[in-house]
Amino acid sequence: MKRIQEHEEDSMVIDTLKIKLKHGLQLALSAIISIKKIFIYTNYDSTEYWKKRANDPDQAAVLWQNQEYNRLYREIQREIIARFLPNNLNSEYHILDIGCGIGVVAKMLTNYNPLIVVDAVDFSEMIQVAKSKNPSARITYIESSAEDYFNHGKKYDLIISSACFSAIRDVNSMKKAIINCIKMLKDDGTILMLDPLHRWSYLARVKFNSNDMEAFLKQNNLELVYKSGALFWPYRVLLANSKYSGATLEKKFKRGEWLLSKFGQHFWADYKILAFKKIQPKD
Repeated sequence: MKRIQEHEEDSMVIDTLKIKLKHGLQLALSAIISIKKIFIYTNYDSTEYWKKRANDPDQAAVLWQNQEYNRLYREIQREIIARFLPNNLNSEYHILDIGCGIGVVAKMLTNYNPLIVVDAVDFSEMIQVAKSKNPSARITYIESSAEDYFNHGKKYDLIISSACFSAIRDVNSMKKAIINCIKMLKDDGTILMLDPLHRWSYLARVKFNSNDMEAFLKQNNLELVYKSGALFWPYRVLLANSKYSGATLEKKFKRGEWLLSKFGQHFWADYKILAFKKIQPKD
């Protein structure tokens, strides 16, 4: 009987080791695939990609799979955008939400002040969802790609790209979208970008970092007036599509933002925050 028990225990140890070895191999394979992605920039049609994403549930259509994480990011996003909104308004304040997705930011803006009116632009697939989930009499939803939207009769006080410009993987198309926005910006207006601007292939965005963006805007007579960042990149990768929830997720999220503040608010941020104003001619 003792030998039988020892044999069963040995078998259990062997089975446990097999499971651990299998798990270790899976982790190693996942790491190899991730490292490979860093060096290989996969080409795909970003337009079709985002049109399909419109069918994903709730904010996963424009952000990530973990909806609680998305809500935590929206709280930070709201605080950032509020920095660039006037406290007192006597007349309508016109904002362009370029690449509005399902209208979360547009609705956020109209909730800030009753005199804020928003033109929100995106593909028809996103706009249909936005009209359903985030309707407002002060939001005009416009079906267009970012690079094709231009209205001669419009002048905006504030133009916001919430991960729109970086999602246009073709650099020339992205530049066209930005130049159109510059033409529609009031002389004292602001272009605010909350964009994952990187040159890493892993992130599957346009290969254009914040330094590239600053240089490009300077060439087009805009100057950088604010620079920061949000979402500590290693934690964003770990948490955004994870199963973490509740207090555990919130604790890890806050720890990531604390680390970001210590390591470098811009350099280690997944989302770069850049604000530009037109360079006024000297007297």
